[in-house]
Amino acid sequence: MAAVVVALVLLVVLLSTGRVMSAQGSDKPVPPEGTSGEPSPYVDIAPTDEELLNAPPSIERYVSAHSLPAGTLLPADLTQSTALASSDSVPSGGVFQFSVNVANSGQFDIPATLVAERPGQIDFIDIECAASGAASCSVKDGAVEWQGIVPGGESVAVLISARVSSGAAPGTTLSVPFRIVSAEQTLERSAGAVVGVAVQSLEQFLPFTMYGLQPNPGPVTLTAGSPNSSNTWLLSWTESPNASGYELQESHDPAFGIATTYLIGPDDSYSVTQEPSPFNVFYYRVRSRVGLKEGPWSNVESVVGGYHDDFENPNTGWAMRRSTYREEVHGFYEEGKYVMQVLDRWDWGLSSPLMPAPRVPYELDFEAKIVAPANLLSFGVVFGGDWNGQNCPPGISFDEWYLHKNCFNHFYNTNSIFYGPIKLLFERVDQLVWCLDCGGSPMKRLGDINFDGAEDYNNIDPEGWNHYRIEVREGSIKVYAAKRGAPLEFQYEYNDTRWIGEPYFGVFASTDEYNNSTWRFEYMKVLPLD
Repeated sequence: MAAVVVALVLLVVLLSTGRVMSAQGSDKPVPPEGTSGEPSPYVDIAPTDEELLNAPPSIERYVSAHSLPAGTLLPADLTQSTALASSDSVPSGGVFQFSVNVANSGQFDIPATLVAERPGQIDFIDIECAASGAASCSVKDGAVEWQGIVPGGESVAVLISARVSSGAAPGTTLSVPFRIVSAEQTLERSAGAVVGVAVQSLEQFLPFTMYGLQPNPGPVTLTAGSPNSSNTWLLSWTESPNASGYELQESHDPAFGIATTYLIGPDDSYSVTQEPSPFNVFYYRVRSRVGLKEGPWSNVESVVGGYHDDFENPNTGWAMRRSTYREEVHGFYEEGKYVMQVLDRWDWGLSSPLMPAPRVPYELDFEAKIVAPANLLSFGVVFGGDWNGQNCPPGISFDEWYLHKNCFNHFYNTNSIFYGPIKLLFERVDQLVWCLDCGGSPMKRLGDINFDGAEDYNNIDPEGWNHYRIEVREGSIKVYAAKRGAPLEFQYEYNDTRWIGEPYFGVFASTDEYNNSTWRFEYMKVLPLD
């Protein structure tokens, strides 16, 4: 009798801590009362739980339970993009604008680049890219470039200011070719105007603003380089005449609430080397000094260095960002490891510290091990994830937890599925679709997820600790793996790198039918290459 009581107590403890080693039941999240409950348009496309359970337990069944068939949604399509000039006629020396509308008529988001080389007799002078989805834009060496994400069913407007050369002859037709490039399309668009007769304006007689000599110490402009494979980067700034030295500040806080100050001599650069850590974003500013006098602070520059978390500190920010059933999918620190655990069938989850990876190229390096092996349990590392900077998830209500769009709406996933050996099902996830009434997982991953492309890992220990490395480069993603302590071996290469500009990473775990899926991670490194 005493043994039975002890066993019951242990079971209660395991259930209360989420460490139970076998899943019970197959419930799904319950929407709040009053929800309209309109059926998902994907219900008839997805197999039912009954159909899945009657199918052989295979990689094909796993994919059917976790994704929707290819072609369910319209692919990204930028063919409706347009380019227009603000005026049909512009005088020589006149300023006008080009408005380029990068439009996506498909149902998937797509990264895109808009470029235009400097055409004859036109100078680009400015570009505005504050529109939603814009990642960066610039005017450099006479050319303009915009890079960003074009959401499915939406468009991004890019406004470019240009000046006609003063020597352009009236009647000359000026045309600017714009090239729009995505992973799936390359499009050409053009816009232009005719050079008209110049009209005098009072504006041309306005006096130039005259600046006197800057008082000493003068302002400086800071430039930050990228980290190399030694996690070293260079900070440089413009020279301030007569400066006796410079004061450089470094902080993890963009407001410099807590900062480290370096007093530097007359040099106009400083090399920084940092140990990779879980807090890998650094902010810098600099000012000139003349004796005890201090100049104004420069612009603020940031650098993303190498990341390394050994999970000894439980306050490094790892938390669940996406999951199919909050009560049954867990991520937690445990005795110097990070653990992902999925307790109910068809469920999956994604945990991340929401810290960025360094610039491309970089590598993700980690060790992982399955606990209680069973068929079709899986784990992975995710990368190329997005984040809008808001809370993720934004809250704990049903919609805030399951339906949010704040982060990891797309990513890559090295989904490694145990079935005796371990098979790599490399996933490019382009979108998540919530379908509570569908069979299998209520959160479907859509993108390039092909069970025919799954391949066995070579020379790893399916039930032991293994060492993995993923190299992320401009044109390819390579996966390496080996038993702990053995030399890494190349396993797989993927060449569609559309999401590598998104820097957020994390870990993933999922399950098939009923069996608990628990995976331990020894450490996580995300380091610059080259």
